[in-house]
Amino acid sequence: MQRLIYIFLIFCVFIFPACDRREGPDVSGISVSAPVERLEPEMMALRSASDAEAFLARHPGFARGFLGMDTTQPAAVLAGQLYQMVSNEGFRKLSMEASQAFGDFAQVQKQFEDAFRHIKYYYPDFKAPKIQTAVSGLGTLSKGQDLFVSDSLVVVSLDFYIGEDKASYVPDVPFYVLRRYRKEFIVPSVVLLMSQKYNRTNPADQSLLTEMVYYGKAFEFARAVQPGLPDSLATVIFTGRQLKDTQENRDMVWAHFIENKLLYETSHFKKVKYIGERPYTAEIGEKCPGAVGRWLGWEIVKKYRRENPEVSLPQLMKDTRTQHIFEESHYKGQ
Repeated sequence: MQRLIYIFLIFCVFIFPACDRREGPDVSGISVSAPVERLEPEMMALRSASDAEAFLARHPGFARGFLGMDTTQPAAVLAGQLYQMVSNEGFRKLSMEASQAFGDFAQVQKQFEDAFRHIKYYYPDFKAPKIQTAVSGLGTLSKGQDLFVSDSLVVVSLDFYIGEDKASYVPDVPFYVLRRYRKEFIVPSVVLLMSQKYNRTNPADQSLLTEMVYYGKAFEFARAVQPGLPDSLATVIFTGRQLKDTQENRDMVWAHFIENKLLYETSHFKKVKYIGERPYTAEIGEKCPGAVGRWLGWEIVKKYRRENPEVSLPQLMKDTRTQHIFEESHYKGQ
């Protein structure tokens, strides 16, 4: 048995870097509550537009934040749309499938609480938001939105995350986006959105390097507050194989950026080729994943932290000096 465990560990370390598990700080003494309110049973019980209007009044954060209800859209109009949606046979089938897939939300709730404890470790003033789950008809009513994240509320549209092998209907998105619409990506996706609150940047600096470092800081935040996750989950957009291939070809990736003078590129058209999500970065090669600039930004940030271990996560996140981070990282495609 011990031999099998040893072989597995060797396999993880040398074959799939995404299997890497990092030790985090001791957060056992930090108390965090992440209450979960399941809205989908309540939604399925709506029997009239007036019921739907009362539902929206009971959950104003959900109505305004997730569904986008505001003063220009009367509650009665949104309530009518909501009731029409929940009365649809396809929606009810999707809701049932979501209920089966997420009958027990305890595991996801535990993952939320663990991430929130780590955030509170780094940011003592952090207050865990309330978590609500719902079914949106794959964004029919929420304008395509799968998640909503604010300081006080997180809304998860469960029908997005059922998994393409279990759901009758799946989100109409590219395959490289669809693969992450699974249960295990819920918390990492929320954490990346939460990182935006702490991730400072200089809006006057429109260089590709600044955007790269911004995403690198977001990934570093995600890994710090979820130390038990493999990189392929923490980053959300990269598979384990993509991370492995990119690491093995990092010299070529770096050479491409340097030879084409990309670090200080400001053209949005050119920047999006390296920052935007795509099946792969054609300018470098078919084995180079899309958004490789985000990966490279993370490499720079990780090297910066290794070179400057005294810099804490909060200090890193609020630092807007992109050039300083780059220069002090001494990154050269290592």
